Amino acid sequence: MRTFLIIIVILFASYAQAQEANDVFIERTTAFAIGNTQRLDTYLSNEEYGGTDYRFISNVLRIRPNKWDYQFTHEGGLDYTHNRTDNANTIAGHYDFAFAMMKRLSKVENSPFTLRAGFMSDLYAGFAYNMHNSANNPAQGYASLSIGGAAMGTYRIRIGEKTLPITYEVRIPMIGIMFSPAYGQSYYELFNKGSYNSNIVVTSIAIPQFRHQFSVEYPIGKNTNIRIGYLGDYRQSKPNNLKQHTYTNSILIGFTLRK
Repeated sequence: MRTFLIIIVILFASYAQAQEANDVFIERTTAFAIGNTQRLDTYLSNEEYGGTDYRFISNVLRIRPNKWDYQFTHEGGLDYTHNRTDNANTIAGHYDFAFAMMKRLSKVENSPFTLRAGFMSDLYAGFAYNMHNSANNPAQGYASLSIGGAAMGTYRIRIGEKTLPITYEVRIPMIGIMFSPAYGQSYYELFNKGSYNSNIVVTSIAIPQFRHQFSVEYPIGKNTNIRIGYLGDYRQSKPNNLKQHTYTNSILIGFTLRK
């Protein structure tokens, strides 16, 4: 746990430094994603729910000469899911902030390929409300903090006078902490009675999580590209004998501005 906290401090100290960094190049991407999600939370129900997921994503990549590049991702999401018999529904939302430090590994001048790899921290908060559970555990809150690895590869294809960047990104949390009620513990017991019982749980890569994105950009202006791609986000955990997962596959569309 001490090592985890030290790494978190280093990452967020780098985040604070990045706010004042003299960048040579900045890429800002704003995108909207829509797709299918499969949600399970046995605190609310033993059934898996499926439905539609909507996300708004803001991403900034700060490219610095001969140094580590910084990536900031803000994401807000909302999903509406139902069970197999379509007689119960869940509405859920989240906010996700990720900060990554990545080193450019490709050294060849004027190469069409750029590879970055490094570290990431992820702060996640959200909720789920099961409309079928009127009195018995109708809602669940989520909060987690994790660190792990991040990588990004970009290949630029030249077609006529146009350059089309093709990018693949991946983030893999490796260790972290999360909030969770204990099995059978109500939020009334937790907050009104102060009955705390292992509500901060350690997470690890033993129960893997994975997020990746593939995108293609097409220039529509001097410094503006339209971005189209695929986003896969697979979160799962098993805190206090409660199973949780959210598997999402989405298409995304947005714009990238470079300066």
